[in-house]
Amino acid sequence: MRPPPKARLRDATACLNYILRRTSRLVTQHYDRALKPAGIRAGQFNLMIPVALRGAYAITELADFLGMERSALARNLRPLRQRGWITVTAGRDRRTRIVRLTRAGERRLLKAYPLWKRAQTALTGALRRAGLKDLVQGLRAASDAARSGD
Repeated sequence: MRPPPKARLRDATACLNYILRRTSRLVTQHYDRALKPAGIRAGQFNLMIPVALRGAYAITELADFLGMERSALARNLRPLRQRGWITVTAGRDRRTRIVRLTRAGERRLLKAYPLWKRAQTALTGALRRAGLKDLVQGLRAASDAARSGD
């Protein structure tokens, strides 16, 4: 005898995608609350960090690095550009767009960093008790498998 539909559907709550998306929303809310005094959102912080570390990124490379669609990245960069935190200029090939952090963007990250660090410490402390190292390794393996289509 087959289980009733609700019982079968309850299995989907153990789905990795379901759990990761729910966790992602809650974790994002946690970082958004922490970063609010610096006037930046978690997603903006996460877009700016790789650019700050590397100095410049072609939009296509940055989208690939972040696992985003190029058009979604362009939409998410627009508010950063409007606030003067990044510039987007033509590359050597006019079709290429290069993202760079401005001095105002650097100052915003410096203001946000201690707030981010406190939020990070709070979550990693909770996760250490649950096996943070294994979790991070598992998530990276899942990311790699999802990227390669396996």
